[in-house]
Amino acid sequence: MNSDSENKYINSIDGLRALAVVAVMIFHMNSSFLPGGFTGVDIFFVISGYVVARSLAFKERTSMRIFIQEFYRRRLIRIYPALLVCLLVTSFVVIVFIPRFYVSKSIDETGLAAFFGFSNVILALDNESYFSLSTDFNTFVHTWSLGVEEQFYFIFPFVFYLWLSNKFKNLILYLFIISIFFSYFYLINDLNKAYYFITSRFWELAAGVMLFQYHHSDDSATNLGNFERQVILFSGMFITTVGLWFANKNQFPLPWALAPVIGTTLLLHGFASKSNSNSAIDRVFSMRVSTHLGKLSYSLYLWHWPVFTFFRWSVGLQTNLEYLLAILITYLLAFASYNLLEVKFPKFEFLRVQSSKKIIVLALLVVCFSASMTSFGYKKQTKLSLSVTSEKEVWSPYEPLILPSSGKSLSGRTLYVVGDSHAGAYTKMLNMLSDETGIEIKMYSEGGCGISNMLTPVLVEENSCSIKVKGWLREIFNEIGEDDIVFFATLKLPRSVYQSSTFPGDIVETMNSMNSTDSKVTMEAALEESLKVMTVLSEKKPLIILDAPKPIFNYIAFRCADWFTASNPICNSGYVESRLFLEKMRAPILKNMEELKVNVDKLVVWDPLPILCNAEDCSLYKDQKPIFFDSDHLSGFGNRLLYQYFKDEIFNYLGLESVHTIKSINER
Repeated sequence: MNSDSENKYINSIDGLRALAVVAVMIFHMNSSFLPGGFTGVDIFFVISGYVVARSLAFKERTSMRIFIQEFYRRRLIRIYPALLVCLLVTSFVVIVFIPRFYVSKSIDETGLAAFFGFSNVILALDNESYFSLSTDFNTFVHTWSLGVEEQFYFIFPFVFYLWLSNKFKNLILYLFIISIFFSYFYLINDLNKAYYFITSRFWELAAGVMLFQYHHSDDSATNLGNFERQVILFSGMFITTVGLWFANKNQFPLPWALAPVIGTTLLLHGFASKSNSNSAIDRVFSMRVSTHLGKLSYSLYLWHWPVFTFFRWSVGLQTNLEYLLAILITYLLAFASYNLLEVKFPKFEFLRVQSSKKIIVLALLVVCFSASMTSFGYKKQTKLSLSVTSEKEVWSPYEPLILPSSGKSLSGRTLYVVGDSHAGAYTKMLNMLSDETGIEIKMYSEGGCGISNMLTPVLVEENSCSIKVKGWLREIFNEIGEDDIVFFATLKLPRSVYQSSTFPGDIVETMNSMNSTDSKVTMEAALEESLKVMTVLSEKKPLIILDAPKPIFNYIAFRCADWFTASNPICNSGYVESRLFLEKMRAPILKNMEELKVNVDKLVVWDPLPILCNAEDCSLYKDQKPIFFDSDHLSGFGNRLLYQYFKDEIFNYLGLESVHTIKSINER
């Protein structure tokens, strides 16, 4: 094949990039607009494999060392300036504006890993999938695909150099097959790893590489007749479109990634043809707007996700106006990024005269310095943040408040705390009790593992929660003594809204659902499970405390606390609920808890609601301070409100005098 014609610039590939980035942006804006739009990333993977192989094939043949160094020099100058600026600016906005709670807990880890091309690994090991609602609030989730490509670049230049040198000619094919196997293996065993790991995505980039190898090795490969080319292009477009509309996120990468990979491969094959035919597909993909967006595609991809995420954190991203503003801001940032960082930056004379080795070392130093400064910023976030939620003593239930000793009246006893994340949300109150009385606290808490939640049984299925809870109970049973205390603390009312919700739920419907036949059956099973667990524990004669249902709200406190988030749709329902309504909602739970009291010795039901609510209403706030940090987890201030009441409950049962050592604790 004539190398000049083979290496000519193909405008339609830019148009294909435009399709990929627009599809991804539409999906990330609202997945219902284009349900398979996430497969735009797979289109990118195939294009990257093809284009990078194509660019390398016509470089001057040198030693492997120089070949590899030159490859990394070009990649670093091409990719990292725009990436670093995006990561630094985004991190700054996160540090200054975004509250730090469960839904945002992995932002800093993901962002820091993105500096080094490993954010996909962090996300793969997380409990949340790419399609979870909580990922919409992580400003760096989209960098997973950049991580896959960067990890691909660790392997690809070595493999490709060997191929150019007529050695191990089929190595990329063997790696392709191995990667297909990993995709299938992870799909069965771990969907997150299947989606994020390079091992299960390598084959997609390799498909583009192998297509180029076919074009490069066979002079007749791109000698397509007009009709044949039209069939290939329309087939590729059809298969790609099927993926964009119908891809099943639960069967990904296999088999559904096959659609964008096969479709893109066919389109690239058709675009690379020497044929002079000019189809409708050619015209669409070579239009000025298509090639323009294609050239901007990398910067568009970098910036769209942080912009969309900041909208979700602040005013929301639901209306047509918000969509248009988000797209406009993304475009302006991408336009600046492309022209200043992708086009002009590599042309700086300083960079042009430096050796590849120096460029690589300098780039690594800049990346490490940038990541270090960003890490420092995240560590100092509570001091740098403009969010009122950075007042950890008020908002965080985990921030310690050390109390003076009142004689260590409970010294020698142990308080075992068992439950879900709501048990953990009592941490401040329990540590205060330990400081003042000398009691030892042992915490057994895991989100979603709420034994004695009175709503649904936990131990009926063999899953990670049931295994963990059974282990906790065995350990407690083996250790506990007659003078010890077991505190079962859980969420005991169904939620109508979550930290990652877009809109408030219907709390009335949530209450009504508790009266359904299915709910009554599961509540009865939960009662039986709690009775069985507590009956066994009561053989050791400890004091058992069960917290009654606390108020729940249809409002996320920390997401609505600041002036720049207060207009978010999640805040529309308000932060006050009728006490009468909540009392009706928790009545069946309290009834079952009273039945437990009748059947279990030394069981106390401790009810926080009278302290947290007034006679008419339950509010998220008291004295302009949050009692809860989201819709149902106690804040630091809420812990302080309940502390004396909880201590009195224990002291009254044990016949001890409860001294009020902190007279103005709630004003501190």
